[in-house]
Amino acid sequence: MARPSAGPVRAIGGRGVMAAPAAKPRTSTRTRQGAAGAVVEQESPLFIASLAKCFQVLEALNTAARPVGLTELAQLSGLDRSGVQRITHTLRVLGYLRQDPATKAFRLSGRMLEFGHTVLATDRVRERAQPHLEALNRRTGETVNLMELEGEEIVYVLRYPSLHAVSVDLHVGSRLPAYCTAAGRAILAHMDSAEALARLKAARRTAMTRFTVTDLAGLRRELEVVHAQGFAVNDQEAFLGDLSVAAPLRDLHGRPVAAVNIAVPTPRWKLEEVLSKLVPPLVRTAVAIDRELRGL
Repeated sequence: MARPSAGPVRAIGGRGVMAAPAAKPRTSTRTRQGAAGAVVEQESPLFIASLAKCFQVLEALNTAARPVGLTELAQLSGLDRSGVQRITHTLRVLGYLRQDPATKAFRLSGRMLEFGHTVLATDRVRERAQPHLEALNRRTGETVNLMELEGEEIVYVLRYPSLHAVSVDLHVGSRLPAYCTAAGRAILAHMDSAEALARLKAARRTAMTRFTVTDLAGLRRELEVVHAQGFAVNDQEAFLGDLSVAAPLRDLHGRPVAAVNIAVPTPRWKLEEVLSKLVPPLVRTAVAIDRELRGL
């Protein structure tokens, strides 16, 4: 489907914007037990349960974002203390954890940075999109992001912050549910409808604000709107006080591979202003990146 022109646009199914306090980003430990697809995969004979427990410990430490002792780490990871003791010992010996000699608390080591660097350095979409997002950030003065879909979540892989105060401060590596974010809906709306529906069904669709659409029928209607107009609008469904728009990025075969997003605070922006002033340059940027992605 061809993208809409970068001329005037209008809200479809929009809602009035309300200024509200910023909500704190969700930071609970992610588990895959709640997703139907993940449960099926875990029943496979190829699934290594002991390896999965190792990542439960790592994710618990990552979520805590501070040094954590053995007993608390067992509680946070949902594993027994003896198992966590063996896992932390192994990870410390291999250099992936540091342990304070006085408090005995564990934290992730600098070796983890190597993995993050490699993920970003080998992302071809990020490489091609980077100069375009930087230019969009300079042109608008607002926060510009590149997000990719992983399972039922979107992950930030590139971010240029606003020159102004923002209501939500996220970072590269942050993850949010795809069903209630502009970037997630921009990607879901342009993928195979059966696959998009399967991801929506597998997601834990809990309301993040009083505006969040969580029912399948409502989400399917939202995706139809996004597909028709070529971009997604998120009006405080992920965070109160946050208004964002996103356009999908597609490869040579028309498959969505990422989304470019502009996020602004509602105290400074109204929905009508976002549609008239931010959506046109957003769409032009997405079209320019698409041209480059066709060469990958």
